Amino acid sequence: MQQAYPFQPSGATGATPTAQAALVISASVQQLNLPATASDDNTMLVSVDGAASVAWSYGVSASLTLSNGCFVAANTTRVFLLPPRVTQLSVIGASAVGTLRVVVGQGGA
Repeated sequence: MQQAYPFQPSGATGATPTAQAALVISASVQQLNLPATASDDNTMLVSVDGAASVAWSYGVSASLTLSNGCFVAANTTRVFLLPPRVTQLSVIGASAVGTLRVVVGQGGA
């Protein structure tokens, strides 16, 4: 069994932290550029603040829907693995209520 480690965010230091990318949720597909981080970061903490559930996918997915993407319920936080060289997510919401926040780092999955 592999040991699990707590999530460790990247970019959460300095005068202007760059730990988070945020997007106002919309019922249309949008692109979210992930924070620039160290090359060995391999997880992302995804938080949905608000009453709208969302779905996301890696990269650009023009045909993303709530039914075919990775679903995250409203007002929840989940950790997902982040494949190498992924710099962008496609996101769609059930409605235009709330904010999606993504922090890239290590561990927690």
